[in-house]
Amino acid sequence: MLIVVVSIATTSYAQKFGETPKDSVDCIMNNSLYQEFYNQKNYKDAYEPWKNAVIACPKNHVNLYIRGAVILKNLFAQSQTPQDQQKYLDELMSLYDKRTEAFGQEANNIARKAKDLSDLSPNEKERVYNLYKEAAQKGGEKGIDLDDQYKPLYLKACFEYLHSISANEEQMSALFDAYDFSSDALEFSKKQAVEAGDKKTEDRVKEYIAATEQIIEPFASCEKIVPIYQPKFDKEPNNLELLKKITTNLERKGCTKTDLFFNATENLHKLDPTSRSAFMMGQMLAVKGNTRDAASYFKEALDKAEDNDSKAKACMLWAQMLMASDQYSAARSAFYQVSNYDKSKEGESLYFIATMYLSSAASCASHEGKIRGAAWAAYDKAARAKSIDPSISDKCEALMRTAVGQWPTTESAFFYEIANGQSYSVGCWIGESTTVRLR
Repeated sequence: MLIVVVSIATTSYAQKFGETPKDSVDCIMNNSLYQEFYNQKNYKDAYEPWKNAVIACPKNHVNLYIRGAVILKNLFAQSQTPQDQQKYLDELMSLYDKRTEAFGQEANNIARKAKDLSDLSPNEKERVYNLYKEAAQKGGEKGIDLDDQYKPLYLKACFEYLHSISANEEQMSALFDAYDFSSDALEFSKKQAVEAGDKKTEDRVKEYIAATEQIIEPFASCEKIVPIYQPKFDKEPNNLELLKKITTNLERKGCTKTDLFFNATENLHKLDPTSRSAFMMGQMLAVKGNTRDAASYFKEALDKAEDNDSKAKACMLWAQMLMASDQYSAARSAFYQVSNYDKSKEGESLYFIATMYLSSAASCASHEGKIRGAAWAAYDKAARAKSIDPSISDKCEALMRTAVGQWPTTESAFFYEIANGQSYSVGCWIGESTTVRLR
């Protein structure tokens, strides 16, 4: 056991301070030398001992690479000839490969290459773009292994490269590939920050999202997006990955009324019916005014959704489509269900129920001796909605004023055999108890 422990300790020590006793001496000596010069910002004299330290003990500390990048970039700036500049730039690019070998983080080191290359040699736009693209490909699912700062830079590099070659419509699809990655990855990072209660990270990611949207904005109109994807769709109408890209980007940019969105969404749902594809089918049919079929798709989206946020959105739209289809009783049940997934939506749901009650006041009155009891129930629901969610006060108060206008007058109360303040049971489909109020 002692031999094993000593062996492990020796291996660890060797990785940190060198493989041989001589490497260890060189490591300690050169580390001390270069750091002294580095702290004085004397990067020229720090250069050689720093290089020797990297050779002697490449796994000594990540600061070898962080400080090394500073040294090389300063020497690049001080160089008098293009040859010297190229020498230090090549060393810098190679340094990030060595850093990956020593400490991992391949995706971030490739992105660091791209950023430094963009700063030091801005004309190499294709190489910069390809490096960021490689970093994104190696950044893991949802870009989890790539630092968030590089995600909008990837999109920016793609835009600058395409602009430099005067890209045609077909080539411009690369821009939306970069946008897909950047926006999805940043939204995932924001979600993680929110769940962790990390406000600082959440705010930083929001800034990156804003930067990403600003870059894509000039190309975000339906007139520009559709011509990019239409030929691809015509060629491969059942390519699942392509369909996901098309529907995602058209939805993001409000192009849900286009024929391309309709056809791509329909194909996507046939090939891979998910909560998201059902949700998009519902949106598409709602835009076309087919509220009954839209309702069934939103219900499917609700049933297949896995998180409460998605369930709340689908349930709210399901309820609204039922309401638009005059299926009031079913709509009310759906509206009540929304708050199970998102309590903050309870006030809005009650407002919609109040709207249905008020719109039923005239038709239900024929069942109740011309008494518009539904107007009392509508007032109650709107008042409750206002108390729960002050942000919708204005529309709740407007509905309440309309409801008051439909209350029976004091003069007519005698004929209806009702008195102010008495309990009243509203019939029809509503079936709720309320209080008589007169005007």
